[in-house]
Amino acid sequence: MKRIVYYSILIFIFSCLTGFLYARIWKSNNEEISKETNIISQNLIAETSSNEEKVSFNSSFALKKYYDICGHEEINYAELPTELVNSTKKEIEELYSEWEVEEFSSNSIMLSQENNSICNGHYVLKLDDDTVDVYHINSNGEEELYQVTGIYMDYLTSEDIANLKDGIYIYGKENISSVIEDFE
Repeated sequence: MKRIVYYSILIFIFSCLTGFLYARIWKSNNEEISKETNIISQNLIAETSSNEEKVSFNSSFALKKYYDICGHEEINYAELPTELVNSTKKEIEELYSEWEVEEFSSNSIMLSQENNSICNGHYVLKLDDDTVDVYHINSNGEEELYQVTGIYMDYLTSEDIANLKDGIYIYGKENISSVIEDFE
């Protein structure tokens, strides 16, 4: 019986020592794995996180053209092209190399461009074959017939006739009607 107790105590001590050693080995392995995991996750976070601002899907998008000859500027708002979503300023500059990024944030983008021409909003009122006609001045400076008014020279004052022979320049399509009404 003494032998049984003696062997039992020896087996118990041996089991405790074995468990203790395995626990130490397991703990040190887990600490190494944990350190490696932290290093990897920190690297991933560093690679994926960025302070660079990117375009969101609901950003406003505008194209601004400045015309050197007449000095006017034209701003056209459009729907944001899908290829620009999540783009950085640098990526947009590469995509639209002929444009300058004038405004950039996650909520709005404005691209601008200078043109050595006149804008599309120039018109001239002139006499042509005894009637007053409206001509559109294109980007090359050429006049193209835009509208025949049906107003005859016979009903105009000599001052109006002199002005119309020189041409009355109008800026903006919305202003044409009010100038024509002055001659009716």
